[in-house]
Amino acid sequence: MNKTWYFTLKLLTYISVFMIIDAIYALWVDRSVVLVLSFLFPAIWILFIWTIFMNEKPPEKLTLRESFKIAAVGWLMMSFFGALPFVLSGYLNPLDAWFESMSGFTATGLTMFSDVESLPRSILLWRSLTEWIGGVGVIVLFLSVMYRTSRVVQTLYFAEGRSDKTEPTVIGTVRKIWGIYVFYTFFFALIFYFLGAPMFDAINISMTALATGGFAVTNNSIGAYSPYIAIAVMFAMVAGGISFVSHINLFKGKVKEFFSIEVWAMLFIIGVVGSLLILYNTAVYNMDPLTSALRSEFHLISALTGTGFSISNLAKFSDFEKTVLTIAMIFGGAYGSTSSALKLIRVVVLFYGIFWYIKVRLAPRSAIIPFKIGKKVFEPTEVRDVSIYTTTYIVMLLIGAFILMLYGNSLANSLFEVASAEGNVGLSVGITSAAMPIVEKIILILEMWVGRLEIFPVLILLVDIFKK
Repeated sequence: MNKTWYFTLKLLTYISVFMIIDAIYALWVDRSVVLVLSFLFPAIWILFIWTIFMNEKPPEKLTLRESFKIAAVGWLMMSFFGALPFVLSGYLNPLDAWFESMSGFTATGLTMFSDVESLPRSILLWRSLTEWIGGVGVIVLFLSVMYRTSRVVQTLYFAEGRSDKTEPTVIGTVRKIWGIYVFYTFFFALIFYFLGAPMFDAINISMTALATGGFAVTNNSIGAYSPYIAIAVMFAMVAGGISFVSHINLFKGKVKEFFSIEVWAMLFIIGVVGSLLILYNTAVYNMDPLTSALRSEFHLISALTGTGFSISNLAKFSDFEKTVLTIAMIFGGAYGSTSSALKLIRVVVLFYGIFWYIKVRLAPRSAIIPFKIGKKVFEPTEVRDVSIYTTTYIVMLLIGAFILMLYGNSLANSLFEVASAEGNVGLSVGITSAAMPIVEKIILILEMWVGRLEIFPVLILLVDIFKK
């Protein structure tokens, strides 16, 4: 059996477990046979296919190219099978269901549903579960339940856009990541509950906030709750946007190591840019300072961490506010977090590169000036990779925005919506809906897919297909 399909099928078997859990929940809460079968049918189908190939000897070695293909195909197949409950239950057509599923597994949060409050709880829970699973990473989920060290583990881990290890083995690291992830999920769910959110809402908000996904169980997102819950959600979004390595250091009592370059960059942006937005809202809209502070900081954090929660109608925001939030969505959170987009470490490298270049040009030719940020010295190849990825990311963003503009959307709105999809954010100015043209839906689906996998696994897959 082909290596790509072997691991993809094995990945699907783990997702089928969550489908079975949701089927039980549908039977217990919704008491609907249709909903139960909507989750059971794809789960049983996956498990049946797996039983045919389960006795095959697993591959002992993978190249990085093969791992990239597994990541790309795996995420694509997850979105296909994850869409089946929406289709079989009759709530979405196939394309809209694929959009919703891709949005979930990529932890984006853009949705095809206009009235989520009318949905059964099992459907709402499935939306949240797809984000919770996708936020920490499908391959991380897969590796966390492998019971032996394998030579394929390192390449699979790297293929999903991760590289840091805090334990002697990758499997040990991903299990620790899941432990912290589950702990934070219950921790913030309890906080939201004690602040007044219903238990079901509290659990769903916690899952999607930490996954920096943004699927909500209310039509007004977090705006349906009290300001105290909104403030607590801000802390959950920040937690999701910080690297798991930093969280592990914090749990080990290494507070100094917790405050990495990316954490300081995030705090700087939240503080400085947030203050500018507060002043803008106070002056332009005559808001009182507290309302302005909540509106400004909440949406800035939501955009920067790639969460996608909102407390206001973004369609009514000025172009200035949309532009600021678009830039924040392009920047993204920390590397090794549940956030996507460029990642703050790349942003720091790019901005520092400007000053480094000026310093080099002003220094004598014989001077050797290392590219050093904090205690880390970056090799020229690392800086080159950052530049190449950033250029590719911006090109993908512009192509998507150009296509949306062809359908009559403004430049600001098009850039905002595509930046939201590619950065796996989920904030929307109103373009995304079930009524949008098919081409726009497909473009945003592709943007979500390539953005979650940092583009190159998808490009490698496509090049490999067309070469054949």
